[in-house]
Amino acid sequence: MLSSCFTPKTVAYFPELEDGRTLATSNTQSIVLKPADKLSIVVNTKSAELNNVLNMPVTSQIIGYNEIQSTNQSRATSGYTIDKDGYIDFPLIGRTKAAGLTRTELAKHLKQTMEEMSVAKDAVVTVEYLNLGYSVIGEVKEPGFYPIENDRTTLLQALSRAGDMTIYGDRNKVKVLRMNAKGQQDTYVLSMQDAEALTKSPAYFVEQNDIIYVQPNNYRKRQSANANDTTNGSFWISVVSVLTTIAVLVFK
Repeated sequence: MLSSCFTPKTVAYFPELEDGRTLATSNTQSIVLKPADKLSIVVNTKSAELNNVLNMPVTSQIIGYNEIQSTNQSRATSGYTIDKDGYIDFPLIGRTKAAGLTRTELAKHLKQTMEEMSVAKDAVVTVEYLNLGYSVIGEVKEPGFYPIENDRTTLLQALSRAGDMTIYGDRNKVKVLRMNAKGQQDTYVLSMQDAEALTKSPAYFVEQNDIIYVQPNNYRKRQSANANDTTNGSFWISVVSVLTTIAVLVFK
């Protein structure tokens, strides 16, 4: 009887979508940088010497050796962490504002500042994320922390990275927990069966440090309750059965 509760309507995503239908998405812009975000910033100019000054060294340690080898390469593994006031300290430029900008805006700002200060002309600035990511927990196949690799990762992509929801996930109540600029937590409850509302939600595009929680559906809740509740009938039937078996063996 319980298994019959699983119908295609409650399991399928977006049952109302039809061929050719177009949905508008949220106008949320690319990810905005925040304090504590760590970035890789690589600057390429026509001067190899200047490149060595502007780019952080790649530091690696060989197992079995005490010496730390340091080399300047085109891609740095060291990063810039945005401080609590929203700034990074960049070579030859000094403290510069990073929080509140997208990575594209930060790259443009650094390039423009270097030109205005006559540090470098025609520089190519590349900004990449180093520690930005989101967490997926609850009724998914592979819960965990996943890195953000592009500026507009959708909730659907985030769930697919976690192996998708299990059959026991509540498709009508997927929660996204997000810290706002005031340090408070905002909660968004989304339905995977309402495509239009989902794509218009501010939580449709994932941000750094988001927590995506897929809560169990009613069937899973009943399973858990039956397994742990000593007041349900099946528990006592099992107890009586065991005691009866023991009594037969003892008094036979």
